[in-house]
Amino acid sequence: MHLDCRAKNYVGQLSAQVHGCDPLSKRWSLDEKDLKILTAMDRLGGNASAQQISDYILDNVEESKKKEYRIPARTIRYRLSTLMERGVLLPSFLQTDERKIGLGEGILVLQEIPGKSDDLEDLIKQIPIFYWYVPTHGRYDGYLIHTAFDLTQPEMVIKIAEGLQKKGYINEFSFFDIVDNDSKKIDFTQYNSDGEWSCDWKAWKDGIQKNLSSSTKSPFNLTDQHEVLQHDYRDVMILRVLKNDPNSSTASLASITGIPAQQVRERIQKLRDKKVIKGYARAYGFAGDLLWFSCFIDINKNTGGILKSIHDLPFPGVVLMESKTTYCIRFGLSTSGLKQFLEGFKLIRPHLKSYFFQFHLPDRIDTKYERVFDLFDKESDAWDIPVDEYLKLIK
Repeated sequence: MHLDCRAKNYVGQLSAQVHGCDPLSKRWSLDEKDLKILTAMDRLGGNASAQQISDYILDNVEESKKKEYRIPARTIRYRLSTLMERGVLLPSFLQTDERKIGLGEGILVLQEIPGKSDDLEDLIKQIPIFYWYVPTHGRYDGYLIHTAFDLTQPEMVIKIAEGLQKKGYINEFSFFDIVDNDSKKIDFTQYNSDGEWSCDWKAWKDGIQKNLSSSTKSPFNLTDQHEVLQHDYRDVMILRVLKNDPNSSTASLASITGIPAQQVRERIQKLRDKKVIKGYARAYGFAGDLLWFSCFIDINKNTGGILKSIHDLPFPGVVLMESKTTYCIRFGLSTSGLKQFLEGFKLIRPHLKSYFFQFHLPDRIDTKYERVFDLFDKESDAWDIPVDEYLKLIK
C-alpha cells in the first residue's frame, strides 16, 4: 500500500507542502466551525461533499447547539476554499493497496559514512523505487527511505542496501516491510482556535496504564492478508493517474488507457470493490510545524493495549504493520509535547522486545511515486524492476 508521504510525514507524508506565512498563529487560527468542518472531513474521507459534511456536523453536535452549527453546504464550500487558500487544508489524495497488484513497500533506514552524505543522496535520487526519503537521526544517522519492490523479488531492496554497504556509502541499514498501514484520526477537540495543541498528557498516561492492565483490542484496521489480484497494464495506468490527480475525469482516463469510458468506470469500481482503492484522505498544513518521527517497535505482549494508547493521542499519525508484533509508529508532535510523549512511552517500554526512534529532519522533498508505476511492463503485464541496473549505479 502506498503511503502518500507528502501527506503523512507523514509523512513526512505534510511538512513540505506549505510555505511561510506570518504570523504563525494567524496562519493556523481556526474558529469552532472550521474545526467542526475539519473533523467531519477527517471522519468522512477526503472526497466528502459539502452536504455530507453539513449533515455529519448536525448529527454529531449537542441538541442545544444544532441551530448554531446548522451550516449550509454553500457556506461549507466557501470555508473549504478559504482553508485551501490559507494552506490549512491540502489537496485530497488517493489511499491505495498496491500489494494487491504485486507491489510491496518498505522503509529502508541507512547509517551513512561521514563525508559520503551528498554522494549517497545523489544515488538515492537515481533509483526510481526509492520514491521518497528524508534525512534522519536516531539509531541510524543518514536517510530514511520509502521504497517499492516486486513482491516476487522481495530481496531486491536488501541487495541494493548491501551494494551501498560494500561500496562504502553506508555502515549499517535496517529494512521494514510494510504489510499494511492505517492512519489515525485527528482529535480536533484538542486543537484550539489559536492554532495550538492542548493535549491532556496526564489523562493520556493514565490511559496507558488502563490499556495495558486489561485485554484491549487494537482500534487500527490492519491485516497481513493481501491476495494479489488479477490485473493488467490499464489498471496500473488508472492508478497512476488517480494517484497524481484524484479528480481526473473518466474521459481523460479513457484517452490515456485507450479503452471506452464505461470500461474505465467498471475497472475503477472493481479496484474499489477489491480494496485496491481504499478511499480518499486529506492532509493538513499545520502538521508541517510538528516534529515528526518513526518509532520501530517489536512487541512482546499486549499489542492491543499499546496500539490503543497510540491511538488515544490527538495528533496526526499513522501505524505501519510488518507483522502482528512488529510495527512502525509515525507521528507529528509539538516540540513541547515530545518530552511528555517520551515519559508516557516509558510505561510502554516494558512490554516491548526492542524499539528505536528515527527523527525526521525538516525537508522539502517531493514524492516521486509515479516513477514506480512506470516500471510495470505493458507487454508482460508484470513489474519489471531492473535491480542489476541500479547496482551498476553504485560505484
